Amino acid sequence: MKELANFLAEAARRGQRILVLCHHNADPDAATSAIVLAEALKHLGAQAQAGASEDISLIAQNVLKTFGREIMINPPLDVDLAVLVDTSSLEHLGKLGEQLREGLPNLVVVDHHRPVEAMKQLTTLYFVREEFTSEAEIILRLLKELGVELTSEQASLLLAGIISDTGHFRFAKDETFEAVHQLLEAGGDYARVNESLNLSEDYSKRIAMLKAAARSKLCRIHKRLVAFSELGSFEGDAAGMLVRIGADVAFVGSEEKGEVRVSGRARQKTLKLTGLHLGELMEEMGKQFEGSGGGHAGAASMHGKGKLEEVKKHLFGFLQQKLKSKK
Repeated sequence: MKELANFLAEAARRGQRILVLCHHNADPDAATSAIVLAEALKHLGAQAQAGASEDISLIAQNVLKTFGREIMINPPLDVDLAVLVDTSSLEHLGKLGEQLREGLPNLVVVDHHRPVEAMKQLTTLYFVREEFTSEAEIILRLLKELGVELTSEQASLLLAGIISDTGHFRFAKDETFEAVHQLLEAGGDYARVNESLNLSEDYSKRIAMLKAAARSKLCRIHKRLVAFSELGSFEGDAAGMLVRIGADVAFVGSEEKGEVRVSGRARQKTLKLTGLHLGELMEEMGKQFEGSGGGHAGAASMHGKGKLEEVKKHLFGFLQQKLKSKK
C-alpha cells in the first residue's frame, strides 16, 4: 500500500493527467471509488478525472445523483497515467480496453477481485488484494496513506460502495465494520446512503426478479441445490435473489445476437464446504467462450460468444467436479 501511495502521490505532485477508470455497467462500489480517488489525486496536484466504460448501473446513477457527483462515460485516453479500480482486466472495459491495449499509457491496477496474471505484464504497478470485501475499503486505506482527509460526502460515497458490494453487510468481515466506523466518523451519512441504494420502487427490476424466479430450473449436484435462469437484465441481482430464497448456487444468463452473459452467486457456507470459487470459474468460462470473466468467490460474472445452452452445459460440468465436500 505504501508503494502504491508513493507512486500516485509523486504522479500527482508532477501534475500528471490521471484517469481513474472503472468497468462497464459500473456498480456503486466501482463508480464511487473512482470518483473519490480522482478527487483525492486532484487535491494533491494531479489533473485527475474519473471515468467509466460504456455506462453505469441504475443504482450507481442514483447514488451519484444523491451526492451531486458525475462520472464521464467513455472518457478520452490521452492521459499520462490510467488507474483501473474495481476492474480486474482490460476486457471489462469493452472498446476502451482495446484502445488502452493499443496505446497503453502507464497503467496501475487497484482491485479486490481474483488476480488476473496476464494483467500484471501490462501494468506499471499492480495492487490486488482479494481479502478486501469492497474496492471502497482499499480506497479508504489508500487515502489515509496519501494523507488526504475525506469530506463528509466522500465518506458517504465510499460507504455506499461498501454497503452495495457486501450485499448490505451479508458478506462483510470484521475489517469491513472498522472501515464503516471510520467513514461514519468522517461524516458519512448512513441514512442518506441507505436511501440512495434503495430502488424498491423500480418496477422493471421487481418484474425482472419475478420473471427470473418463474423461469428458473433447479437441479441437485452432490446434494447442492443449483438454480439456473434466463433474464435480459439485472442478472446479478436475480442470481442473488435465487440464493436468498434457497439455492446453494445460482446462475442467471442472457443471450443476444451470439453474445452471452452470465452472473453467478453462491452461499458462503457452500463455498467453505466445497472450495468453490466463482471468480475462478467465470474466468475460465470467459476464456472458453472468447470473452472475459472473473469476480469474487461468491459473486462473479462472464461474457462471451456462443449459445447460452452451451455455457450452461459447461457450467454444470464444472460444478459436478467442484460441488463435493472437501475431505
